[in-house]
Amino acid sequence: MAAKILRDLLRLVTGETLRPASAGHRTPLHASESDKGRIVNSAAFRRLQQKAQVFPLDPNASVRTRLTHSIEVSQLGKYLAQRVIEKMAAGNEPYREMAALVNVVENACLLHDIGNPPFGHLGEAAIREWFSEHGSPESDLKMFDGNPQGFRQVALLSGKDEHGMNLTCSLLLATVKYPWRYRSMPQGAKKIGIFDAEWKHYEHACDRVGWTPTHKFPFLLLMEAADDIAYSMSDLEDGLEKKIIRIEDLADEFGEWRFASKSVHPMIAFKTSVINEAVESAAEAFTANAAGILAGNAVRLITLDSDIGRLMNKVNEFARKQIYSHPSAERVELAGRNVICGLLTHFKLLLDLPEDEFVALVRGDARGLRGRDFHLRLIRLLPKSYKDKYLLQERGAEMGRREHLIVDFISGMTDHYALETYQVLQGIRIQ
Repeated sequence: MAAKILRDLLRLVTGETLRPASAGHRTPLHASESDKGRIVNSAAFRRLQQKAQVFPLDPNASVRTRLTHSIEVSQLGKYLAQRVIEKMAAGNEPYREMAALVNVVENACLLHDIGNPPFGHLGEAAIREWFSEHGSPESDLKMFDGNPQGFRQVALLSGKDEHGMNLTCSLLLATVKYPWRYRSMPQGAKKIGIFDAEWKHYEHACDRVGWTPTHKFPFLLLMEAADDIAYSMSDLEDGLEKKIIRIEDLADEFGEWRFASKSVHPMIAFKTSVINEAVESAAEAFTANAAGILAGNAVRLITLDSDIGRLMNKVNEFARKQIYSHPSAERVELAGRNVICGLLTHFKLLLDLPEDEFVALVRGDARGLRGRDFHLRLIRLLPKSYKDKYLLQERGAEMGRREHLIVDFISGMTDHYALETYQVLQGIRIQ
C-alpha cells in the first residue's frame, strides 16, 4: 500500500514548465536540478542575504538572515523527504524519480522566504495597513504577505517574460502555502497565497500536474514542516549569539538533561536531538496520512498532541517572550515600519497620476508633461524589468498593475537599501 502511494506521489513530480524549456524535453530529475540552478543564481535569492530573519540590520554575521535560514530549511526539507521515501519505498521505485521528489522539496524550501519584504513581518503589516487606507477599492495588496509575493517573484518578476524563472509546475505548486486568492478566500482564512494577477499561472500549473486547485500540494506540507523545525531552533541560537539569553536560561526552561552533552556544545546537542525527533515525527505523520494528503487534505505534520510538538511550541513561546520582544529587535522593526510606510507615501505620487501620464513615464516618454520632474525621477528608480511586466496589459486592471509595480520594487529591497532609499527621499541622505 505504501509503495503504491509513493508511486502516486512520484507522478506529481514533472519536468514540465508553463513555457516549454529551451532544452526541450527533460526528465523530472534534470528539470529539478535546473530549477535549483535558476533559484540560487537569481538576484531575488541573493538579496535574502540582507533581509533579516529576526534582527534587521544586525552587524553580526553569525546572526541569521533570510538567506542562511532558507539554506538551513532546505537541508531539513531534503532530510525529511528522504525519510518519507525510506518509510514508503519498497525498493522498486526508480532512483531518478525519488531524487527528483527530494529536489522539489529542497527547492521549495529554498524559495519559501523569497517574497518577504524588508523588516520581516512588520514590513508585511506596514504594506497591508497602507493599502487598506490608500489602495484602490479592489486591491488585493490589503492582504499582502510574503507568500503571494514569493509566488509572483518566481512566476513573473524574475525573468524576461511573463513566466518568471519558468520553474517546473511541481515546484510552483510546492511553494503555495495558501492555495487561494483574495476574492475566493475560504471562510476563516487569514492569508492568501496567490495574487489575482498570477492565479492563471497557478491554475495552469495544476492542470499540467493533474492537481486540484485550492488543495494544498503534498510537497508543500514537507516544506512547512521543515520551516517550523528550522526556525524553532535558529531563533534560540541567534538569541545566544546576541547574548539576549544564556544557555542556563534554556536549561532552566527545557531541562538540564537536554543540555548535558560533554562532547558537543550544549545548544548543538539540544538542537540535534530536537531536529532528529521532529523530522522522524513529521515523516511518520506524512506516511500515515499520505492517502488523505494525496486527496487534498491539509494535514499538519507536527501537532500539539505529540511530545515534539509540545516541545517546539514551548520553544516558540520562549522565543516570543525572551527574544522577539528584545529592544534590539523591536526598535529596528518599529523604525522599519516607518521606512516602508514612508516609501509608499513618496511613491503615492505615481499612483495619483492619470493613466496616460503614468504609462508615458514608464515608457520613458516625458515629452509634453510639465511639472513631472520628480515623478520622472521616481519612475527611474524602478527596475526596467518590473516596468516591462507592468506593461503586460493582460494581467488585470491598470491601477492594480501600477500598485503592484510599486510594491514589487519596495518588497524586493534589502533592509539596508530600503533604509537608504527612504533617507534619500526624505532629504536626509544624498548618496
